[in-house]
Amino acid sequence: MITFATPSGPVRAVPSQPDAAGAVRYLLTGAASGTVHVTATSSPARWDRFDAVRATLGSASARKLPAEPLVRIRGRAYQGHTVRVLAYSADVPWGWQDPMSLVDTDDRPAPEQASQTLTAILRACAGNYAARSDFPSLQHAARRHDTPQLLKWLDAMISHAERGQARWLEEAEAHRVQAARSLAAWWTLARWFTARPHPVLALLLAPGRESLAHRAEYLPKWAEISRGAADEEGRRLTLFRSEYEGLARPTAAPEGQERAHFVVGQWTGGGDVDIWHVEEAPTDPDDQADVHQQYSQDAEETFGSVNVVYATSPQAAADQAHREARETSERIHREFTRP
Repeated sequence: MITFATPSGPVRAVPSQPDAAGAVRYLLTGAASGTVHVTATSSPARWDRFDAVRATLGSASARKLPAEPLVRIRGRAYQGHTVRVLAYSADVPWGWQDPMSLVDTDDRPAPEQASQTLTAILRACAGNYAARSDFPSLQHAARRHDTPQLLKWLDAMISHAERGQARWLEEAEAHRVQAARSLAAWWTLARWFTARPHPVLALLLAPGRESLAHRAEYLPKWAEISRGAADEEGRRLTLFRSEYEGLARPTAAPEGQERAHFVVGQWTGGGDVDIWHVEEAPTDPDDQADVHQQYSQDAEETFGSVNVVYATSPQAAADQAHREARETSERIHREFTRP
């Protein structure tokens, strides 16, 4: 449990066990109630670099709309999020990407005190998550979970950028050709006018809004503008392709770091757990969810439960489960005996 001060009063946040996607939910009590969902996420600068942390008010996935239980202050529920950019210090403004506004469920801006409180909550939970010893493993899990959707979006963005670049290049070439033709036609008319002056030729050579002279002057500029737009689209396309390749490249789990383990057992009244089975969880999120569901169904029949524990080995996962059971029991005891 972490405790921190806010303008509305002290707030306590109890983190859950990480889920298959590397996300942790912080249950709030005190001056605010509800849940904050925190997960590793891609950098705002590059989608293939998972060096950011996203904290969202509510229990839904950080990439979806928040859902209950939303964070409430004095009974009023709020929505919003913040992103901690780990490439920069938390002490500088650009180390965070705070929302433009925090709103309630009726889309009304949060009052100043509530907004400051919510910002403090989001930042405290994001900071606690980023400081976890198993953060590299959580980053790896979040990357595996988000990569399929990110690749789908990047594929669409690459196709759109390719079409845009081709369109701008086609326009640039069309403007260049039209400019050359307009200039050549003007000189042809000028030679005719010099050989045999005529009012019609003088009218065609005169400067005007859509005259040959004017078109020969502005069309090259339009070609430059279109070419610049094509170059800019090309730079975007290069970035999108680089991000796609970076995400599509397989990444191994961090060496020596904690990995997800299923700990199956029964919590005892003495603040401990009777462990029946420990097994390293599958790396694929879908497979992990399926195995977790199967173990949960089997454990429930014998009044047991399944927890996901991050550790370097099955034995370390068992030891961690025993420690967490004792700490949970001690915390509950303190809560009930607090004067």
